[in-house]
Amino acid sequence: MSKTKKQLMSSAPWRVEEAEDEFQDAKLKVTSQPGATPTMHVPKKKTKRSKDQDYEDSLTEIDPELRYSFQRNFQFLQRVFSIDTVVKPLPPLMAYNVSRNLNFFTRIFTQFFDPEGIASAQKSLGIGQEEKVRFNGRAWSQPQQAQVPGFFIFGDSLVDNGNNNRIITLSRANYRPYGIDFPQGVTGRFTNGRTYVDVLAQLLGFQTYIPPYSRTRGAALLRGVNYASGAAGIRNETGDNLGAHTSMNQQVSNFGNTVAEMSRFFRGDANALSTYLGRCIFYSGMGSNDYLNNYFMPNFYTSSSDYTMKAYAAALLQDYSRQLSQLYALGARKVIVTGVGQIGHTLSTSKVYSNSSRCNENINNAILIFNSGLKKMVDNFNRGQLPGAKFVYLDSYQSTFDLFQNASAAGFDVIDKGCCGVGRNNGQITCLPLQQACTDRTKYLFWDAFHPTEAANILLGKASYSSNTQSYTYPINIQQLAML
Repeated sequence: MSKTKKQLMSSAPWRVEEAEDEFQDAKLKVTSQPGATPTMHVPKKKTKRSKDQDYEDSLTEIDPELRYSFQRNFQFLQRVFSIDTVVKPLPPLMAYNVSRNLNFFTRIFTQFFDPEGIASAQKSLGIGQEEKVRFNGRAWSQPQQAQVPGFFIFGDSLVDNGNNNRIITLSRANYRPYGIDFPQGVTGRFTNGRTYVDVLAQLLGFQTYIPPYSRTRGAALLRGVNYASGAAGIRNETGDNLGAHTSMNQQVSNFGNTVAEMSRFFRGDANALSTYLGRCIFYSGMGSNDYLNNYFMPNFYTSSSDYTMKAYAAALLQDYSRQLSQLYALGARKVIVTGVGQIGHTLSTSKVYSNSSRCNENINNAILIFNSGLKKMVDNFNRGQLPGAKFVYLDSYQSTFDLFQNASAAGFDVIDKGCCGVGRNNGQITCLPLQQACTDRTKYLFWDAFHPTEAANILLGKASYSSNTQSYTYPINIQQLAML
């Protein structure tokens, strides 16, 4: 005779007292002080050592962003996944079978509420980790103390570290295999590991990575912020073909908001804040997308028909001069301005290469006009146009050209194919989600269609930091700029 529904439910494993004891440690604890916001905690897993510890010592506080999410949704989840809603409505036999496996299901639905699950979720989402991860110093020895108090970064996907993660755009990298060699895994960096500015931050003595603007507020702003956004350009419309992004104009505006917030930590003393910012280093790398995702995309933009190459470069430089002058007005005094690299020699332009040349010289010629004007702009800034400022021009065109020409000596075996991507030489579009990347990334110069590997970024960073020639940095190198 088959059991009735009532008999099955009464004998279900989740009715057993031992089952309740087994999962009592999965319950969330909430503590609060009068007048303070309640804090949600998760008890650590029981060990022989922890049984005799005080209750407070067994609590691990959840990261604020995850805590907010839990507090907002936990009651709803309790209602949705309660015994009454999940098991009781089922037919008797099915209810019994489900209840037999309730322990398994409980572990699945509560895994993100234990410390190990939280850490895993934080690593996957890039939440609460940016300021905590320390550099691994195996690549080279680094200073024990930062040479400058803060590092502020403006740019595009070459230095974006996650600002595009939460906006609607095709220009994002918050999925594998991006970050495959980065300590935190996927963060939104457009390479397998560290970007150029990550390397530069390490050389400047920073013990942790500079965080993205999208997740940085409060006192953390004092150490520096990364405002860079994939697909961004000097012109507002640049990169619109890929979706949303933060243009250079908006990045400068965001820095203005940062300065206003930083003033609280100087008790409104404008002179003290100006002195502090004057000791910080600023990096700005713009212009690549104004050509790749604007001027040389005539099906989407009219700029190539509106301007000659020389006129377009002049228009870009006029806008860029205004933007850099705004940074100066907000307190920037030590500024690195990088020229556009050899984008006519990236894998993405291979589809327009001729049979007799590896490079698209039409693109490279346009870049040289812009870079020449940018170097003259730096001279004008340093000769009194912006009193008290020191600008350094970073010749990315020359440094990337030299690296390509001497790739074999630098340890790169593959220079004409991306480590991952789609199309000929993996150079048509960027890496697809969960795509299998090359095995030995240290042997590849290009990570995808547009971006260098971490190995290349390390070499470029070291070359510009302590360059003994003005071929890469002009008029001084970055190490000398930091010492001013």
